[in-house]
Amino acid sequence: MLRIRWHGHSCFEITNKITLVTDPHDGKSIGIHVPDVLGDIILVSHNHYDHNSVESVEKEESIVVRDGRIKTVLGVKIRGVISFHDESAGRKRGENIIYVFTMDNISFCHLGDLGHELDGDAVQQIGDVDVLFIPIGGNFTIDAEKSN
Repeated sequence: MLRIRWHGHSCFEITNKITLVTDPHDGKSIGIHVPDVLGDIILVSHNHYDHNSVESVEKEESIVVRDGRIKTVLGVKIRGVISFHDESAGRKRGENIIYVFTMDNISFCHLGDLGHELDGDAVQQIGDVDVLFIPIGGNFTIDAEKSN
């Protein structure tokens, strides 16, 4: 049975036979609880402290993905779409990797810390997805208006 659990911020746990964790944080640096999960696969969208605390969710045999190359890890198909953490093509806060992955024939897309509206090319690269994780904070990411 597939289960999705939110651990605050951009950290999600998607579990079936394996556990995939997105953008782990350490909790204390952003004022929330540490994620209570250990990931078999850990996806990191960019190298900022509130998205790359791999040690918070890592176990000895965890596989950490920090790039956009197409790969299959423990039966999960993963590919990245390069985007930016700001509206200035990354000049302010750098790149962001949007992860598209498939578990149990369900296609997921985690936008990480997307900081700009997606253009048609990026939308085409992402393709059709069943479950979309969207940041909507509006401070360092897109806001609810831009996510429509």
